[in-house]
Amino acid sequence: MLPSDSSLVADFRDLKPAPDDQFIATLTPCLQLVAPVGMDEDSQDTWFEAARLALDGIPIGLLQRGAAAAMQKADHPSKVVPAIMAEIGEAWARRKRLAAPVADVQVPALPEPDRCSPAEAAEIIARFKIGRSAGAVRDPSQPAPVPGATGAPSRKPNRADYIRLFGVDPGEAYDEQMAA
Repeated sequence: MLPSDSSLVADFRDLKPAPDDQFIATLTPCLQLVAPVGMDEDSQDTWFEAARLALDGIPIGLLQRGAAAAMQKADHPSKVVPAIMAEIGEAWARRKRLAAPVADVQVPALPEPDRCSPAEAAEIIARFKIGRSAGAVRDPSQPAPVPGATGAPSRKPNRADYIRLFGVDPGEAYDEQMAA
């Protein structure tokens, strides 16, 4: 039986064990389905006590999910708890693992970054014309000028552009089309 998305979310957040009244209300249908006719109240109470010990600490959401699976799979009182644990065992273990405090984790120290010297920085600034030596600084509050931003190309392509971009001389291509 697959749980809904909302019950999956509740699984890892709900860490409160099921209260006794909800525990009994959840497991009573399981026991009623599989209990032999001769099972008296004392035997049922003993079964509930044993089930409570075996399923101690499990929250009601997981218990309900496990009980629903047990009602479909178990055919004897001794198979109810194993059927519940088979259904919710991974989710229960994952939730306990996520709730456990994180052990002291040793994070390796990062190596010291390789920095350049002030002389090397000055050389880089001069070489790439960074900063004040770059010339006029654009006003950051204004959009950057983009060639052809008006929708028109900055210039019309010429014959050399066609040859460079497409490898075709427009004059020769036109002559071939007219000849065909």
